[in-house]
Amino acid sequence: MITNAQHLSWAASPTLVAATVLVCTLTLVVPAAKAVSWVIYCLLLSPLRSYPGPFLAKLSPLWVVMQCRSGRRSQAVNDLHKKYGDFVRIAPNHISIADPKAVQQIYGHKTGFLKGPFYEDKDPKIHQRKKKIVSPAFSAKGLQAFEPHMNKDIRKLIDLINNRVQTSEGWTSLDFNQYSNFLAFDAIGDFAFGESFGFLDRGEDYLNLIDAVDARGEALNALGHLPRLVREFLKKFPLDPFWSQGMRGTQALAALGTKAYYTRRDQATSRKDLLSLLFNATDPDTGNALDEKEIIAESISFIVGGSDTTSTSMTNVVDIVSRNEAIQRRLQEELDAAFAGQMSSNWVPDFKTIEILPVLNAIVRETMRFRPTSATGLERVTPKNGKVVAGRFLPEGTLVSVPTLNVHHSSREFQDADTFNYERWLAEDSGKLLESFVPFSVGPRACIGQNFAWMEMFKTLAALFKLFHIERVPVGGTQLREGFFVKAKECHVTLRRR
Repeated sequence: MITNAQHLSWAASPTLVAATVLVCTLTLVVPAAKAVSWVIYCLLLSPLRSYPGPFLAKLSPLWVVMQCRSGRRSQAVNDLHKKYGDFVRIAPNHISIADPKAVQQIYGHKTGFLKGPFYEDKDPKIHQRKKKIVSPAFSAKGLQAFEPHMNKDIRKLIDLINNRVQTSEGWTSLDFNQYSNFLAFDAIGDFAFGESFGFLDRGEDYLNLIDAVDARGEALNALGHLPRLVREFLKKFPLDPFWSQGMRGTQALAALGTKAYYTRRDQATSRKDLLSLLFNATDPDTGNALDEKEIIAESISFIVGGSDTTSTSMTNVVDIVSRNEAIQRRLQEELDAAFAGQMSSNWVPDFKTIEILPVLNAIVRETMRFRPTSATGLERVTPKNGKVVAGRFLPEGTLVSVPTLNVHHSSREFQDADTFNYERWLAEDSGKLLESFVPFSVGPRACIGQNFAWMEMFKTLAALFKLFHIERVPVGGTQLREGFFVKAKECHVTLRRR
């Protein structure tokens, strides 16, 4: 059984948070004289008045903020869709859509739907400019050039595990959630800045970066649904440490990214990495070099974007496979057939061989379908004159989102959708399933680093299950925490050499 972790205390109860934010909202945004007219508009006059949803959600963004604050937004929205159907009102001007057809209609190319106020970088031209600059690093040629550096980081992970096995008489216990984070952060450090952060070398998060990124993601996920004046108030709100911890996480990440940027800038090296592309890039409009502040901002986004989802997905695979002996045995049989003979103690497979292994592909895909890391819907704004989405007209300016969790668990697209069944991806007609498989989103805003993540996950998981037998420590259901991404709180396992 999978449950959502609750991060609640006296100072952080949903009731107190709701009351606090409500007071702020009414004080800063909705003058008292207009409160009654606002309620009448939302309930009786709004073009979205016919859409079902919680009463509070029809009047205020508080409902969705409360779900984010308690770490269960995706599950709460999923519950609403089960109750009300494909279209649910989760804020006064926000409709969540659970119909898989809406994915391409909203997030696909040239749909007219742009990012909403949740995001800072809403201009598609700026996004496309950045994407064009860094795309070569994520090309097949760029990733092939980086693979030896990734091998080095994966070997460090395996050496850490081997050292523990040798000192534990053949078996060792560890929290793989921590180790997957060490690897993911070090790998993106190597890829973006030309050197790792050193977590695998030390065997610890000596920078407290993992907790900082988690706190940042959880706070920003909640703040993003509030008016800007309210956001600024809550960032400094003294009665609830949730918000201030998130801001400290943001500051810590900014400091780390800035330091890594300057370190890389001052190095005399010909190595190609993401920053080297940005150093040499020019603004297509002016012909000038990119502004230093812009490069630093991109550096920080690399750290989060290149680590969080990858480490979480690897943890999810280990969590699920280590609980099922039959699945692990079949995966190991495939790996043994592909790589016959005795492997070195820190062996790492080449990506060209493992990327086509059907069982490995099926297990990773099913894990990402069953437990998507980015489970909530990405916010977009309905374009001028409105749009018909999944058969219903949405007025201009309406915020919309299609939650990945609901798409991946749609019974219309996946048989026994709430059951983990990797064999669905081995069937002859499995290609059709890819149309509703959107772990990296789709369209112009799809994750540019998905091929990097795919390579890191495949190589790491293949090495782990080829070299080790892994068993989940029986501690009950997997506890999840949700910020912008849904992440396991722990993944305690025991390992032994095969």
